[in-house]
Amino acid sequence: MNYAIETIDLVKRYPTKARRGVRPGQGVQSRRRVDSFGGFFGTLTANHGAFVEALRGVNLQIREGEVFGLLGPNGAGKTTLIKILCTLVIHDEGQALVHGFDVKKQPTEVLKNLQAILPESRGFDWRLSGRQNLEFYALLYSVPDKEAKERIDFLLDFTGLKERADDGYQRYSTGMQRKLLLCRSLLRNTPTLLFDEPTAGLDPAAAAEFRSLLRDKLSRGEGKTILLSTHNLDEAQEICDRVAILNHGKILACDTPGNIQRLMFDKRTLTVTFVGAVSGEPQEKILQELKGIAGVNNVAPDIGRDNSLQGLSIQGDKDMDVSAILAVLVNKGLKIGEINTEEPTLEDVFMHLTRRRTDEPSGVQDEG
Repeated sequence: MNYAIETIDLVKRYPTKARRGVRPGQGVQSRRRVDSFGGFFGTLTANHGAFVEALRGVNLQIREGEVFGLLGPNGAGKTTLIKILCTLVIHDEGQALVHGFDVKKQPTEVLKNLQAILPESRGFDWRLSGRQNLEFYALLYSVPDKEAKERIDFLLDFTGLKERADDGYQRYSTGMQRKLLLCRSLLRNTPTLLFDEPTAGLDPAAAAEFRSLLRDKLSRGEGKTILLSTHNLDEAQEICDRVAILNHGKILACDTPGNIQRLMFDKRTLTVTFVGAVSGEPQEKILQELKGIAGVNNVAPDIGRDNSLQGLSIQGDKDMDVSAILAVLVNKGLKIGEINTEEPTLEDVFMHLTRRRTDEPSGVQDEG
């Protein structure tokens, strides 16, 4: 299988600020004087002590055309990984490939196939209109004039900015600025796009619109591969085909959101509410039959004031036979008003996997 992005045992280390042999509180007094060019160079190359591993043997395979989410707490290594992929940071060990091109050995080919949209990326001139800003960048990217005009018209329509294309950039809302940033990133029509917190700072409506743009238009419609780093777990669950949870520089889980939820927790609860009520001897028979179904661990009845059965809370394994449960209830003549399944959310899994313990390191030195 051809992968859009593949990392193999990827390692990145950063030097710590601490110096070997320097006790706490002595940092200022122990600094070396810089009184010559040689002294300045020596200060830059001096041994700064131990290293912290921002990435520790990361292995990922991201298929062409999928939306892949990178999740993790602050300092997990997400931003370091993204910057390595777009050739802004050089890794220490392992290999990173973009459409088969090595990011360290073939950076030019990598950048022909990948475009990063980072939150600090701006660079638009406030005095120009949205269209003029895109024309300027098309010139920088050496896009031929005729092709640039057609591409810009298409992208403005594609992102819903056509009606405001000739307004000054200073009049754009945050959501519109984010869309113009996306237009700029698509000028070269690369097959893979990297996003770092794509909807941060957007209001709920603008965020929902931008997510739809990524999933429905770019991924499903255009066939783009999208890698996004996000703290928004609902966003990841909504638009990502697969996610990887990263913590302390290591991948803790990688699968579809649904599979990760099911694999990490082996229990679930089924809550059933009845229309009408059941009382007397049939109540006990129902409970006994339900307890005998494979995977059911406990059945807790909801008893009303008149001692009637108004609902059930059924706890069981993740693979308990729900169809058999419903068959028992229907065969007993019960009319079901509402049924709900309580399963762990992606947030539950995230918190379970990334929960810090006292014997774990405090974190890696990384922006995201």
